[in-house]
Amino acid sequence: MAAQVGHGDTASLSSSSSHGWTIFIWTLLTLFNQIGGFNLDTTHTLHKLGDRGTFFGFSLALHQQLTPEPQSWILVGAPQAAGRGLLTGSRPGALFKCPITAEEYDCLRVDIDSEVSLERESKDNQWLGVTVKSQGIGGKVVTCAHLYELRQRVSKQSETRDPIGRCYVLSEDLTERDDLDGGEWKFCEGRPQGHEQFGFCQQGLSVSFTPDNNFILFGAPGTYNWKGEMRVQLLNQTLLDIGFYDDGPYEVADHKQLNAQLIPVPSHSYLGLLFMASPTEDALLYKTLEPSTRPTAYEDVAHNSYLGFSVDSAQGIMSLGELTFVAGAPRANHTGAVLLLKKDNVYRLVPQHIFWGEELASSFGYSVATTDLNQDGWTDLIIGAPNFFDRKAEIGGAVYVYLNPFGHWDDQARPIRLNGTYDSMFGITVSSIGDLDQDGYGDIAVGAPFDGDGKVFIYRGSDAGIETKPAQVLDGLDFDVKCFGYSISGGLDIDNNHYPDIAVGSLNDSVVLFSHSDSVVKACFTFTAHPQHYSPHISKPHLVFQWSDTDTERRKLNLPHRVNFLGRSSLDPEYTQTEEVELHRQRHPVCTTAIFQLHVSIYLSIYLSIYLSIYLSIYLSIYLSIYLSIYLSIYLSIYLSIYLSIQRCCGDDKICQSNLKLSYQFGTRPLHSDLFIPLPKDEDNIQVFSLSNQRLMVMEITVTNMPSDPLYPDEDGDDAHAAQLLVSLPDTLSYAGSRVPPQVTLSNRARVCDLGNPMKRDTKLKFTINLSTSNITIETTEVKADLILSTISEQPDLAPITAYAKVVIELPLSVSGVARPHQLFFSGTVKGESAMTSLEDVGSPVDVEFLLANPGQPLQTLGSAFLNIMWPYELANEKWLLYPASLKFEGHPDTHCTSKGAVNPLKLPSSLPAVLQTPAITEDCLLGSARCVLFQCPLHSFSGQAVLKIHGRLWNSSFIEDFSTVSALELLIRANITVKSSIKHLVLRDAAVSVMIYPEPGLVDQYWIPWWIILIAILAGILLLTLLVGILWKCGFFQRAHYKDKLPQYHAVKIPREDRPQFQTEKSSGVHKKEWSTHWSDGTS
Repeated sequence: MAAQVGHGDTASLSSSSSHGWTIFIWTLLTLFNQIGGFNLDTTHTLHKLGDRGTFFGFSLALHQQLTPEPQSWILVGAPQAAGRGLLTGSRPGALFKCPITAEEYDCLRVDIDSEVSLERESKDNQWLGVTVKSQGIGGKVVTCAHLYELRQRVSKQSETRDPIGRCYVLSEDLTERDDLDGGEWKFCEGRPQGHEQFGFCQQGLSVSFTPDNNFILFGAPGTYNWKGEMRVQLLNQTLLDIGFYDDGPYEVADHKQLNAQLIPVPSHSYLGLLFMASPTEDALLYKTLEPSTRPTAYEDVAHNSYLGFSVDSAQGIMSLGELTFVAGAPRANHTGAVLLLKKDNVYRLVPQHIFWGEELASSFGYSVATTDLNQDGWTDLIIGAPNFFDRKAEIGGAVYVYLNPFGHWDDQARPIRLNGTYDSMFGITVSSIGDLDQDGYGDIAVGAPFDGDGKVFIYRGSDAGIETKPAQVLDGLDFDVKCFGYSISGGLDIDNNHYPDIAVGSLNDSVVLFSHSDSVVKACFTFTAHPQHYSPHISKPHLVFQWSDTDTERRKLNLPHRVNFLGRSSLDPEYTQTEEVELHRQRHPVCTTAIFQLHVSIYLSIYLSIYLSIYLSIYLSIYLSIYLSIYLSIYLSIYLSIYLSIQRCCGDDKICQSNLKLSYQFGTRPLHSDLFIPLPKDEDNIQVFSLSNQRLMVMEITVTNMPSDPLYPDEDGDDAHAAQLLVSLPDTLSYAGSRVPPQVTLSNRARVCDLGNPMKRDTKLKFTINLSTSNITIETTEVKADLILSTISEQPDLAPITAYAKVVIELPLSVSGVARPHQLFFSGTVKGESAMTSLEDVGSPVDVEFLLANPGQPLQTLGSAFLNIMWPYELANEKWLLYPASLKFEGHPDTHCTSKGAVNPLKLPSSLPAVLQTPAITEDCLLGSARCVLFQCPLHSFSGQAVLKIHGRLWNSSFIEDFSTVSALELLIRANITVKSSIKHLVLRDAAVSVMIYPEPGLVDQYWIPWWIILIAILAGILLLTLLVGILWKCGFFQRAHYKDKLPQYHAVKIPREDRPQFQTEKSSGVHKKEWSTHWSDGTS
């Protein structure tokens, strides 16, 4: 910071002496910016004291309310506070609210549930105030009593006591104002009891809100035999009022299944690490496998893991824009673990990654916190292990800092370990305290309540992640407080000095220390006198140094001053401080210090100038000789201008000329999905929103800052400093959540979006804002939202943009129907109308039921609504088709249906009772070639459900005569809803139901074919056969071949027996018969 010092006024002094002389005084002013520390003022602290033995300070939360009037509080839990009223004589605990004042005993007790029913509950030692959390400015507050007991069969031998725990949610003014407030947040009530289920649930030992304030997180480490559980429950009154947003609740064991096997932490009792050691020091004999080397990384947890002992949540842990839940289990696997969880379905939280502790019994996961330490857009994880111990290094407690590897976590992640001193319990609490020194990086605070009198270590974030040397250490010894640092709360500016503040609680002395940030400026003055030849002797000169008239010109314009001096007397105004110093001799400067607070954030301006007017009143006693003594009073004023230029990227001319552009589109998003679906457009290219059961509209906004001409990038597109988007919503729309990138910050219920300071060159931001449409009425025809970009950079062409969409009202009426049976058959003989004596003679019966539902409000202002049924009663040739036998409207006694034609016009009796089936889904009914009769039912003030039942009969004769040759016939019955209203943008949906009609098997076979058709068929067959025979004869098919021309001929001659060689007797040698020869016998022998 550079200081420009104006010229001091010259004071000319004269005396009655014959020797005139002049004294000149030059004042040298030097400014020092206090750096190297965290600017936590340890001299001006606020102390709040509670009753002894109440553990006042066990938990803390900074809170600011906006209504009914702005007020800042330090919320302090005292879990051992004595009861009042019906709870007198017990110690239920309490929550206190402490104003930001210098008084020590002005904390007020918050009125929370002073009633008790001893027949079913006990609040003695319930530890109300064991945890307390605030949503921040104008948000809700939650505090819990984790040992709240449910009792059954009191004073009987079978009496049971179940410490399930409960939590209380309060509105911003710490009262119960809506349905979400109160003490009914006890999800273990009504579930199976006993320590193996939910009897020792201990809900509320940890609690937190999600960053978007839509959910509340509960830790219940006593669930499932102390295996532990974490529950995420919806906390959004707007969404609950709409009635369509069924999101959760979520539990690790599944809210519906309650399956403890789904909890993914290793067993403490049997599945954890087993160590066997010998008496020799540090000799390890056996160690079971690490969890990462086991068959499954998410092996089931047995007992005593304490899952939910600490909870937190943040976006940007696993992926940008996705909410991740963090749960600590300090006894899992004997070392401790921390789980990263996400919403898997409607009721379950599933693990995405598990961090394991490195040392036995270190309580890894005792405390957790999340923040972006290196400003890379990804959220980092801070985990406390207060029981970590290293005897040789004298370490007692550790904090592990996991820098986010852009969402790609694995088991090889190497954290940065911050170590505490021996027996200090360093890491028993870790807290994200915001950007304490305003350098753009998140900072953290770590408590070590047993390090001496207790200490709090402040660590700065940086480009490297975190500076391992603490930037500042707050010691309880300096404030006479024991066990200092047991609880910490920060990140909120509750004294309006634009710096985050910190509240620190102690354990034993029940004291809370509030430390706030300051800016310190020092000034030094040097006194010199001339001319020197007079050598005047200055005896005990006094200089009254007054810093005054800060921002004089601003106050002339009735603007508030921006400087508040902290060391001023009670008689001085805030912008004035008076100091008195004594100058003993020349050339020995005397320094004085003025501490002031700057009431403006330098991040809101590119240039910042501070003007100080300094007045010096110097009283001198000067001895010129032993005979002459002169007393002089000199007044001197100095005008000081401090000019501060913020480093920026604005080109060579140092003038930031941005080029912000904005575009938008409306759309919808399916439940539990990140998919953005743009609204359809009409013929005028305007988006149209159809309001039925869709109660959420999403507005996607895109903001860019790029050069308007890429060929000349230096003309514009510079960094847009303090870039903001103002969203002005109409009464018909309200804010219902958002999904924004890390560099976009939403405030004031999303009406102001900080786009970055600065929003850099070549940046493109795309984010969505969810808009509730619950206030849209039937008269609403359009929605408009004004989008206004602003920046302190130069861009004169910024103009508001109106986001516009048409609205059509789609009534929440639904009509459905079913025909029983849905398949009909016709058969029999043809009968005339006069031959019908009963409904059974007409044909097959069919019962058609139409279910009409209106899940919304009663139809009172929509005009006249009617249910219309088009009943196909006859064919185009005026033959009966579907005979209407009866009609009945059930469920709404005030509705009486009418018809353009009579029901059962032939007055046919029924010998059998009509069988009416249960209703089902139906839509419309139509037969294109049939004539329909209109049944019409008025729907005045209709809500809920009703059923229209119509009993009919197929007219068999018509079907036998006209459709006997048809294999199947589909009969459509059409139903619709019409509204006689002046509203022109109503949209109604129609529906259709079909009935399949088939002829009875065998009916087609009995059908007589005319004789002439048979004759023609026979003649055609004979003609075809004649032609075929002629063709074959012509081709020689019927000519026989001669056998002798085809086969060779042989002639056989019979040789007498006696002439055969084998029978000649003169041959003495026997006949040798060949083995292949055939034996012949002529039958003569």
